[in-house]
Amino acid sequence: MIEYLKGRLVSAVPGKAVVEVGGVGISLELPPAEDDLPKLVGQEVTLYTRLLIKEDEIYIYGFRAAEERKLFNLVLSVSGFGPRLALSLLGIFTVSQLYVAVLEENIAQLTRAHGVGRKAAQRLILELKEKLPKAITTADLAGEPASPSGSSVFNDITEALMALGYSGGEAAAAVSKVVEENENASREELLKMALKKMARN
Repeated sequence: MIEYLKGRLVSAVPGKAVVEVGGVGISLELPPAEDDLPKLVGQEVTLYTRLLIKEDEIYIYGFRAAEERKLFNLVLSVSGFGPRLALSLLGIFTVSQLYVAVLEENIAQLTRAHGVGRKAAQRLILELKEKLPKAITTADLAGEPASPSGSSVFNDITEALMALGYSGGEAAAAVSKVVEENENASREELLKMALKKMARN
């Protein structure tokens, strides 16, 4: 398997990019999210990859972070979910947002993704709820650039909750949720809100 590609970004549009590696232009399928990748055209980039062969076609899927690729692979393990649906989910959710939506069994959130109906969302929850906390660690979520308050705050609060006896998965999900909903809150306020959220579960 190709672990990652590092080379000059030749072009980038939502859902696709071309990276030149050793004089060869390699086309990659990406999550269709609007991000800063088009601004990096002409610069050297690193994209984590997953290679899939379907009939006589070879597809290379690219991700800005290793955690995204890990989640993509997990979604592919769910019956009925192929690369298109997996990319659709990653196009509108960050890793932590999808993590929380699955653990909270939030079907309404999951069906926001194009092509994911209610039954598919239920199947996703059923098959991933136990796998996610084992496959994606607190460190993975903390390393993701999704937290507006910074990953160090995420780490500190998550560790504080774990010290109180909560599991890493439960703590990370609660902290991710309160940080997302309260961007300007202080560290102490976020901890209190996360504790209240955990107490309600």
